[in-house]
Amino acid sequence: MVFLAQSSPDAAQGLFDAAFALFDRGGPVMWPILVCSLVALAVTFERLLAFWKYNTANFYFRNRQKEVLGLTRDGRFDEARTVARAADSPICRIFGSALENRAAGFLETLEAASQLELDHLRRGLSVLDTTITVAPMLGILGTVTGIINTFNMLNAAGMENPTGATAGIAEALITTAAGLVVAICCLFPFNFLVAQLKRRTTELEQAAHHFELAYNTGLAKSAPPPQ
Repeated sequence: MVFLAQSSPDAAQGLFDAAFALFDRGGPVMWPILVCSLVALAVTFERLLAFWKYNTANFYFRNRQKEVLGLTRDGRFDEARTVARAADSPICRIFGSALENRAAGFLETLEAASQLELDHLRRGLSVLDTTITVAPMLGILGTVTGIINTFNMLNAAGMENPTGATAGIAEALITTAAGLVVAICCLFPFNFLVAQLKRRTTELEQAAHHFELAYNTGLAKSAPPPQ
């Protein structure tokens, strides 16, 4: 046990030193690749948290959503708006906005509020998409700069000492691999988040359709009888 406790920090330190040495051999292009990876990692965790909050809120206030639909279907629009405003869920916010502005334009407000919620979910996905495209291009840029350094070293040392060019070749290979690894790692969460966005879009479209039907039913019930 004492041996494991002593060897674990040493192994971690050795792994860190090896990673730092590999990063240093990759040349200056490794810095923008590192920035891209950190930004993509932050966006991924932030978006996962945002989708989790969205799903949790809609699940927690699902009974409120049914209550708002029932009140709207009965033509009790003011009560439905009060209940919707009291529930902190995206779908209830959409219902509340549509009811609050029903005199100015119910359908327009319903669509605009739905798009606003989707825009909140869509935010940040363009960063991951850009990272997937830019990271391999930065790797190619590192390949070019590494090859240039290789030729410069060959010109300086001459063909009789080609071992000096290995640093440039290593830079070219490391940056290419780093760019591809960052792009591949970003591709999985990006596709997952896009799939979640499509599911939430379908969910909001269905909720808006049911709410529109309930509103039309409520209008018919609340309309004064013909003379």
